[in-house]
Amino acid sequence: MRLSEERIESISLAITDRLAEDELVDLTLDEEDLAHLIADVITRDLKIEDEIQRDAVEWISINRKHLESGTTNWQIELEKQRELLAVRRGYTLP
Repeated sequence: MRLSEERIESISLAITDRLAEDELVDLTLDEEDLAHLIADVITRDLKIEDEIQRDAVEWISINRKHLESGTTNWQIELEKQRELLAVRRGYTLP
């Protein structure tokens, strides 16, 4: 995963603090609980991206054995497979 658990917690706390500070939400739960919910959403999202990346690399290694890892053609195929996998999963890549 691109972000550590600590970094995700820090980001989610910052989001929660900003929402509460600017009075953009009426909280019916504790700010810390909201921060944990936000962290869970971020973590799940990053895990989906990791799975898509892993599956795309695996697909290339099986179906495009002639491509050398890291080359331009490999990168192009990787992005194409990532997009296809994301669409199949109903996910939008950043």
